[in-house]
Amino acid sequence: MKRGAWHQCGDKSQKFVQDQLDHENGKGVIMSPRDLSRDLAAKYAVSYREREADILLDPQFYVPDFTNDNLKSYQLTSFRDEISKLNSISDPNLDLLARELQADNRELQTAAIIAPAVVYEAARPDILKLNSRLFKASKNVGDVIGVPTYASVFLGRSLTSSDVAMDTLLSSATSLNADGWYFGFEFDEDRIPVSMNSVLRYLRAGIILACTGRPVMSAYAGPLALLSFSSGISAVGIGHFQNLWNFTRERWQEGEGGGGGGDAPSRYFSRSLWGTIIYLDETALLPQKIWQSVYQASPFTTEVEGGLAWSRWTSYKHLVYTIGMEAQILSAYSTPRDSAAHAVDRLRGAITLHEEIARLPLFLKDSTSSYQANWLAALEQFLHDNNDDLNYLSLLQNS
Repeated sequence: MKRGAWHQCGDKSQKFVQDQLDHENGKGVIMSPRDLSRDLAAKYAVSYREREADILLDPQFYVPDFTNDNLKSYQLTSFRDEISKLNSISDPNLDLLARELQADNRELQTAAIIAPAVVYEAARPDILKLNSRLFKASKNVGDVIGVPTYASVFLGRSLTSSDVAMDTLLSSATSLNADGWYFGFEFDEDRIPVSMNSVLRYLRAGIILACTGRPVMSAYAGPLALLSFSSGISAVGIGHFQNLWNFTRERWQEGEGGGGGGDAPSRYFSRSLWGTIIYLDETALLPQKIWQSVYQASPFTTEVEGGLAWSRWTSYKHLVYTIGMEAQILSAYSTPRDSAAHAVDRLRGAITLHEEIARLPLFLKDSTSSYQANWLAALEQFLHDNNDDLNYLSLLQNS
């Protein structure tokens, strides 16, 4: 698993990702069968490999009875069904599922197999057993093709709201003979995780997976990628729409909406604020000295430098580029504790800068200052509580 940022594909992601790779942002691409037909996925996979990106195919079995026209174009479509029916899938049908999974991954020439899996829930031994069977079938595929197999470990809200339930589940899930982990965490918040306790559990789940000695990819990480590497996570999935910033099953229960925000104005994502500010409605109100602290250039900010109209689509490109570049810095540190020190500095600076803006007074419409202090508190608590685990990971990574 290549360390750093990976592009988590969603609606209208394909050419967007090409552009990011052309600007040397991203180590790989996680393709979304929900949002792209199999034929087009094969076409774009070629162009991504030409740009030296690795490819992964996320089977997106989280809500296994959800389907749409794009999903129907993949081989696995005949196995999408209610959990109660999947629980009784026969061994011959499981072998057939493995063959279909192999066909999809061979066509896309993926760097690893992501095993299909249902979202884990508390007190659901049937899901634990089902995911174990799906993983074993997937591991056979990886072994035949000669690539690693990553177990999908997506934690539902009934787990992410309880330390005991989460730890118990992870103890069972990490018994799988996986070559790595494709990890998702279902927060209560739709856009940005705010709760200190939830973010702390996210970090704890990450380090439990990382302490197996196998690489971890945090799917749908979004801006939370700033903290991910502190827990030993190796790679993060980032995307432009808000429904790619935070794993939620609602995306597989609703219609085809891309989460693009309709006619909303462009948002400027500031590395210093580690959040968004509305362009130009709010940015134009900042004194020049503060704006110089808020603003950082990217290949997509030419119009911003001149105070010109800036398209929402270009603002997305800037956001993903900014998060991706930060992820590359964070992933290059030799230990998770070093990555955490960088994140702590970034968050402290963001809090201070937000306080300066509030004193103007200017209250940012996105409530973009609502989470940094909680993230900092969660990270500092994590560093205190998990000192032994962090020492162990440092030994693993430097051995």
